[in-house]
Amino acid sequence: MFIRFKVSLLLWCVFSTSLFAKESTPQVLRLYQNEFHFQYHIELLKMALDKTAAEYPEARVQFTEQVTPGRGLKMLEQGEVNVAFLASSKQREKMFIPIKVPLLQGLLGYRLLYIHQDNQDKFKQVNSANQLSHSFVAGFGSHWADLDVLRHNELPTQEVGTAKSLYRMLQAKRFDYFPRGVSEIWAEKKRLGPDLPDLIIEPNLALVYHLPMYVFVNKQNPELAERIEKGLQRAIEDLSFQELFLKYYSDAILKAKLPQRTIIHLENQDYLSEKPIDSSWWL
Repeated sequence: MFIRFKVSLLLWCVFSTSLFAKESTPQVLRLYQNEFHFQYHIELLKMALDKTAAEYPEARVQFTEQVTPGRGLKMLEQGEVNVAFLASSKQREKMFIPIKVPLLQGLLGYRLLYIHQDNQDKFKQVNSANQLSHSFVAGFGSHWADLDVLRHNELPTQEVGTAKSLYRMLQAKRFDYFPRGVSEIWAEKKRLGPDLPDLIIEPNLALVYHLPMYVFVNKQNPELAERIEKGLQRAIEDLSFQELFLKYYSDAILKAKLPQRTIIHLENQDYLSEKPIDSSWWL
């Protein structure tokens, strides 16, 4: 009887130790996007993890070396990283698990135009997509989700792999304009302006199209996706999501002066038949 009790106790100890080890194993989030370029997104992600800390294992965020967007997508597909912040497309929603909470509340689809200052007068005459399609060429990233938006709306493009190359090509007048999101263009102007003195933000136009940015998770990590979505929803409910958004982007929105611009609407064919996103909580 005593021997049987000791064996049972030993088995219980082994089982409980194994269970505790499993529960205490950290949940590691690996990203190829760094805090320099994605500070808001990463802070929001950590907020979502904090709001679910009582129900899930400890979470740790790790960063890989800096890679091109094309390489980053391949890493997410192959599981070398398991989380990324991406503009959505139907293809990406099939390849990965999309967490359908728009991180930028629609702001990514509001595009201002970088142009060469020598071309200011030419752009003053533009007020339609038709004029852009016949007389101008856009510079655009070859792996960007909204490249198909420009193609669908018959806007000519010249495509390369990185934004850095596109700025240099615009400086050399290799194309006419470079659309950038309201959420990113002012910070880029501040950072790059001294090295690219001939580039300006065109003051009268804005391209607008539906382009949600989501957290995407590798398909082998459904539990992680569930956790992030739950945390983001809680951040919406207690308004901390909206507070963080305003902290990062209120100045950019004011600087854009969108009500004073001519808005050129473009269709995103990926979302023409989809049920509209709930934007009732957006600012």
